[in-house]
Amino acid sequence: MRRFLSALLAVQLLLVGVGVAVAIPAGAQSTDPPAPGDVGPGAATYAVGKRTIQITSEPGRNLTAEVWYPADPAAVAGVAKSAYTFPGITYTSTVAYDAPPVSSDGPFPLVVYSHGSGGLRYVSAYLTEALAARGFVVVSVDHTGNTALDAFAKTTLPYKKIVRLRPIDIRAEIDAMAAASADPASPFNGAIDTDHVGLVGHSAGGAGVLMTAAGHDGVAADERVKAVVGLAAYVDPVSNAELARIAVPVMLISGTLDTTTPIRTQTERAWQRIPGKHNVRVDLRGGGHQSYTDVCYYEKLLAAKPDVAAPIVKAVKDFADRACRPKFLPIDDAHALIDRYSVGFLERYVQGDKAAARLLEPTQPKIVSVQTK
Repeated sequence: MRRFLSALLAVQLLLVGVGVAVAIPAGAQSTDPPAPGDVGPGAATYAVGKRTIQITSEPGRNLTAEVWYPADPAAVAGVAKSAYTFPGITYTSTVAYDAPPVSSDGPFPLVVYSHGSGGLRYVSAYLTEALAARGFVVVSVDHTGNTALDAFAKTTLPYKKIVRLRPIDIRAEIDAMAAASADPASPFNGAIDTDHVGLVGHSAGGAGVLMTAAGHDGVAADERVKAVVGLAAYVDPVSNAELARIAVPVMLISGTLDTTTPIRTQTERAWQRIPGKHNVRVDLRGGGHQSYTDVCYYEKLLAAKPDVAAPIVKAVKDFADRACRPKFLPIDDAHALIDRYSVGFLERYVQGDKAAARLLEPTQPKIVSVQTK
């Protein structure tokens, strides 16, 4: 699967005035995690297309969004791989193609991915691409006011506003994709089933997807949501009453070495209070807070670029220290497990594929613990 450097690097390059172009060649397997077809039993059904669009959340709040989607393999012949371009820096995917037609097999269920605090919309592209390859349309916005760019430009919004905006942004993404599917002029016309939606969120994004499923601060629960996956979910902003209102299956994937959103104070509280008969909890032994992102691959790629400015290297190292050192679960193993359980859970409870339950069976007991209720 293709890997590209985080937009965090692009932000830092812009801020420190360094211009570098980086193209990650197809077949750069030394830094690539398993391809979409390696997610559990069976192979990837689709090639992956990708488009960048704009979504309006609240009036005046315009968000940049990435959309990954299923494309027919025959339709990508001769199509260029998709690139991510910022001032002075370009990242080329080794899997996603640049805006091929959506497969006519749709409509496809929708997944909304919500990044962590200080993250970016494609920071977990190993997972969003895997989902698109398995028959989901996936949308992810930069949550403006809580991104890497905001952190470095000192435009991060106050905490209370960040919390309030997450479920608003997520609902706006579902609405926008529903409108696109209904629009004869849209490339997504007829391609998206927004009555069957899954949510995936990392860290603060985990709070956002739980609040969207529960209802929060005057925003009602979104009934289009059929299942939620929290990756190292930060649950402090979600009240006990809200957790108790969640009426859809929830999967919580957490790491035993995560000191940012520890299992004891975050996962345990949510696990005990979310009701339901189809919840799944996956604890990764040796997982860290950034095991859910592509940061380890960013660090490897930077190692081959000795001319990159020291502040950039340091910023990536700070993130990589929370996932990529010998004490942590190897990142390829972490990503393979996250793909397996997340994809399997969403196939089972959003796509409605009962056979996907086999992907939720406990595997590799030395490094993963699975509980169900």
